[in-house]
Amino acid sequence: MKFKKVASAKVLFGCFNTVFFACGFAEVVCGFLLLCDSRRVLLSRLLAAPDGPLAEAPLQYAALALLAAGLAVCAAAALGCWATYMPSYVILTFYFLMVLGLLVCACAGGVVAAAWPRCAGVDSARGGAVGALQTYYAMPDYEHFTAALDLAQTELECCGMTDARNFDMSVWQLRRLGPRGAAVPPSCCVQRAPASHLNPAPRNATRCQELAPNPEFRHVPGCLAKLEDWYHQQFIVFMLSLFVVALLKLGILLVTIFSCIRLRKRRRELHTFIMNSNRTNENIYETKMSTMHEEPVMAKYIQPNNFYSPRVRNPRIFHSKPNEMV
Repeated sequence: MKFKKVASAKVLFGCFNTVFFACGFAEVVCGFLLLCDSRRVLLSRLLAAPDGPLAEAPLQYAALALLAAGLAVCAAAALGCWATYMPSYVILTFYFLMVLGLLVCACAGGVVAAAWPRCAGVDSARGGAVGALQTYYAMPDYEHFTAALDLAQTELECCGMTDARNFDMSVWQLRRLGPRGAAVPPSCCVQRAPASHLNPAPRNATRCQELAPNPEFRHVPGCLAKLEDWYHQQFIVFMLSLFVVALLKLGILLVTIFSCIRLRKRRRELHTFIMNSNRTNENIYETKMSTMHEEPVMAKYIQPNNFYSPRVRNPRIFHSKPNEMV
């Protein structure tokens, strides 16, 4: 029965580590796919200020963090599988500390992402997105911001941050960086399929540039609300996945503690069994010796025949008493 309990603990520990390894592998795959998703990464540039501390897009850092976290989870799961077949306090302690560190890092990342987004350079669109559009759109050294805004206006079907009037006092309009007579960039226009933010092809360029916007030829709503909705969707998916992984890590910690307790009980029971076996062997030896000494030794001794005595056979050796027995 005890061996069955130990085996069930090992099976449970192995199953948790298998699921843990699968989650780590899934994190690596998601990080790689996110890193390769150039459109999503480019769109996330609008979440950070163009002149902010982040040199790359926020989702690019998130993808690299997912890759690192997934590799760490896979390494921890491999160590856990090794600890399943080779139970040892040293391995289990190192594994426990490693999973605990990953859990603390995941919780800290979730808290930072939920309560303090500006610490990572993520700027709300209300905090200066309109000013960023008017200052950096179509300017040299800010090509990524320009491409990100064109992509948002094409993919989300919007124009400007709040509306098309954001371009009226922009550097793009004052310096005539766009087409002659254009009130809005071509990416604000309704395009012919397939739509492209790099080479926009408006359905009707003349009707698109009219002062009174026509929804059939120009996107009317601003990008601010749609960008926030898109950001909230990404944030909810991130937090849900983080919560599931944190629950799994917490379960791994509990199973590790349970395995340590079972290992300690098993070693204690094994030590008790060995001590009891040694005592039993000693008692058996003592009982055998006691039964052997119940009768005197002389009672089982048989006197030899006088014919075999050396004094009888060799009387010359003992001249004084040749016929006496010892």
